[in-house]
Amino acid sequence: MPKILHACAAVAAMALLLAGCASQEPLVMGPPVVRVSWFNSTVIRPELVKFEAQIVIENRMSAPLDFQRVDYAVDLQYTELFTDSFAELKRTAGRKRQTVTFPFQIVMKDILDQSVGILAEGGMRVTFRGTVYPAASSGFDPLPFEETILIPLPRIPEVSFAGADGVPFSDMFRVRLRVRNTNNFTLTVNSIDSYLQINQQRYSLLHTEQSVELPPDGSGTVILQMEQTPGKTLSMALSTLQSKNPKFSVGGTIECRSPYGWIIIPVLIEDQSL
Repeated sequence: MPKILHACAAVAAMALLLAGCASQEPLVMGPPVVRVSWFNSTVIRPELVKFEAQIVIENRMSAPLDFQRVDYAVDLQYTELFTDSFAELKRTAGRKRQTVTFPFQIVMKDILDQSVGILAEGGMRVTFRGTVYPAASSGFDPLPFEETILIPLPRIPEVSFAGADGVPFSDMFRVRLRVRNTNNFTLTVNSIDSYLQINQQRYSLLHTEQSVELPPDGSGTVILQMEQTPGKTLSMALSTLQSKNPKFSVGGTIECRSPYGWIIIPVLIEDQSL
C-alpha cells in the first residue's frame, strides 16, 4: 500500500511540473529590434515647419539591455539637411521596450530651395533615418531604421479685412476677417489671439466662434469681438479723440488644425477706418 501511495504522489508531482512548464511563456532569445512608430509634421509657420519622429526600441532578451546612442539624420528631397546624435538612452528591461522622441524643424528657405523637385513630385518628401547602437558588451550589431513621409507643400492661408459692425466703444463692436485656405487639404480655425490697435494702443479681441472649417481653396469668415471693461472703453474713447480721422489695425495669429499639424497664420491688417 505505501508503494502505491508513493507512486501516485510521484505521478501527481510530475503532472504539476509539466503543467507549470506548459503555462510558462517560451524563453525569448534574440537581438533587439527598432522601428519608427510615428513621424509627421506638427506645426507649420511662415518661416519653418516643425516635425516629430518617434522610434521604439524593443529588447527581446530576458535580461536587461543597455544601449549606447542613436545617430540620426533628416533628408529633404533626397538631400541631407543635418545629422545629430542622442546618447541618453535608458537601460531596457527584459522583454520591454523604450520610446524615444526626436523633434526637429526645417526652415522654409530650405523647403523653397527644393521647390522644383517638390512640385514635380506633388509633395515634400522628408526622410528620417538613423542607427541605434546597443552597448558594445551586448555583442549585438547596430540597428538601422528609416521612414519617409510625403506631405503637400504648405501654404499660409490668406487673411483679409471683411468689415466691422457696431459701435467701437461697446461690446457689440465686431471685426470680420476673411480667411482663404490656399492648401489642397481642409483647415479648421481653432483659436485666434488677436488685438485691435488704435493710435498705438492695443486692445484684446475675442474670437466668438468655436471653429470655422475651411475646405481646400475655400474661404470662411471669422468674427472678433471687443473684450470690454469700463477702463478699456474710456481708453478707446480718449485714444480715438486724438485724431480727426481715427484708424485702427488688427494683428495677432490664427491657429488652424490640419492633417499635417497646426498651421499658424500671422495677421496684420492696417489702416482701417472706424
